[in-house]
Amino acid sequence: MERHDTRGSVAKNPAKSQTRLSPERRAQLVIDYEAGMPVSAIASMHRVHRGSIPKLVLSAGGSLRVPGLNEDERVRAKELYEAGHTLEEVGRMLGVDAKTVRNALVKSGCVIRPRGRRRDNAKSMS
Repeated sequence: MERHDTRGSVAKNPAKSQTRLSPERRAQLVIDYEAGMPVSAIASMHRVHRGSIPKLVLSAGGSLRVPGLNEDERVRAKELYEAGHTLEEVGRMLGVDAKTVRNALVKSGCVIRPRGRRRDNAKSMS
């Protein structure tokens, strides 16, 4: 007897719960990935582990994205950071993690500010 839940068929006696994606849902997952949707959002939407997404994309004949920012995004990140935005803020604006922004800025030779208060906040506090 095959087991089902609201997401589809479920593996028998798994160590962990496993979701079996229908061919249609697997195709949609690949479309979402190739459209640039963040892996964490795809994982949440399709209720699969984020580590499974690259495997599913490759098995469907898709290609993996190159991690990081492209040249235009790196230039924009540097402009925003040098204008006083935090790594977190720049990441939010570009739709990536703050670590991705930091890596791109370091790679482009930008000096990362020390952690703590921003200069404009420090001036208003004194």
